[in-house]
Amino acid sequence: MEIKAEILKMIQKKESDLPTLPVVIDKIISVASDEKTTTEELAKVISYDQGMTNKLLKLANSIYYAQKTKVETTKRAITVIGFDEIIGIALGMGILSSFTDKSGLSLDMKALWIHGIGVATVSKELAKRTNPGVANKIFIPGLLHDMGKVIFSVYFKEEYMKIRQLAMEKKKPLYFAENAIFKLDHAILSALLMKRWNFPHSIMLPCRFHHNPESAPIRFKHQSLIINLADYLTQKAGIGHSGNPVPVTVKNSPQKIGVNQSILKLTIDHLRRKEDEIKEFFNITTEP
Repeated sequence: MEIKAEILKMIQKKESDLPTLPVVIDKIISVASDEKTTTEELAKVISYDQGMTNKLLKLANSIYYAQKTKVETTKRAITVIGFDEIIGIALGMGILSSFTDKSGLSLDMKALWIHGIGVATVSKELAKRTNPGVANKIFIPGLLHDMGKVIFSVYFKEEYMKIRQLAMEKKKPLYFAENAIFKLDHAILSALLMKRWNFPHSIMLPCRFHHNPESAPIRFKHQSLIINLADYLTQKAGIGHSGNPVPVTVKNSPQKIGVNQSILKLTIDHLRRKEDEIKEFFNITTEP
């Protein structure tokens, strides 16, 4: 069986050994995704999970959010962090915890996750500048855009090492080598996983099209362009590592989303200054 067919069978099969999200994480995502949910209702759900409660309080008081007064309640932590980030953190914790016992991976999961936090951070900044209406919905796809690489790295270790080798030899991005060998790239795989987990289109489609944003449905084209550019800027800033030997972005992507070169330079400088904060974000959200 060719690898693409094997991957598709694994994703589509209900009883495959792909991870399922922990029940409490699933509940947090479901409640936080509902636009009618109040801060009090979300706080109540989170309070059932002491580990999540502790992490959110710790995170809200971290240098990443730079609060002047101490955050002491879950309700205030939700206000500081935001619903979108909380869904992202819950998802990330759920996904990462599923792979903690895997060894010999072809990608550095810590570096990949830090890269994801960097992309989410930049995506939100770029969205605030260019399309404030999507700024509260772009953190999650920014954070999870490379999720397909995790599956490739865990379930197809040897083949993925060959893909990384090919990308380095040809000085091409990973998705180029993935398509050459697997006939499928990590962006498509991310979307297939998200479909399996019933994610909304607002998360799934910007991830699916982050390497070819021009092909995205019109409603999600701007978000896909933002993540594409944020991915490139995060790699240029050297925050974490996506496994890519060369950072690439689509032609004229800054003009397409509405930012100039000086904004790009400011964004890279700002991201480099935030590196310690991003690493603290990673440490808090992934500690046992």
